Amino acid sequence: MSELIHRVLIVPAAFQALAQGLCEAMAEGDAGKGMFTTGLSPNGEAPATHYISSGGMAPEFADILPLTTVDEEGNVSIRPGNVAVVETMAAQAGITLPAGTIAALFYAIDVSEQDPFAAMARLGIKLIDGEAS
Repeated sequence: MSELIHRVLIVPAAFQALAQGLCEAMAEGDAGKGMFTTGLSPNGEAPATHYISSGGMAPEFADILPLTTVDEEGNVSIRPGNVAVVETMAAQAGITLPAGTIAALFYAIDVSEQDPFAAMARLGIKLIDGEAS
């Protein structure tokens, strides 16, 4: 088994169900279940505008997702994800999506190696009061 790679994934609320379904369908066993349940918003109050999941993921998944990198000077760069591979994986998992859905998801999500609270601060969002971290 490969060593897991830390990632913080933040999805807009409009993509929560899609992201949950993809993670659950594509990960082995229960690895993709229970993701994107912690709500975020600009003022830390409901309703959630975004959802976050953080932790280790298999390198084969980390490598196909977009990645936002922040260097020591605060410069941000974004590596695009591999839309075609994810579309193929979704189809193999029995998920039928309209054309462009994965591209739209990848455009909207933020995936980084940052600490979850650093990623939230960069995006100007906070945990909703009472949400678990």
